[in-house]
Amino acid sequence: MDPNANDAERVRRVKRSAIVLGLVAFAFYAAFILMSVLGLR
Repeated sequence: MDPNANDAERVRRVKRSAIVLGLVAFAFYAAFILMSVLGLR
């Protein structure tokens, strides 16, 4: 087993999960703003 390959795989997985979490957080943020704007009108 090559520890370097294992680290690279872990880094890739962490980056992918971080991007997914970022997109989900942005989606909630955008939805909250849209509801606020539509609610004011």
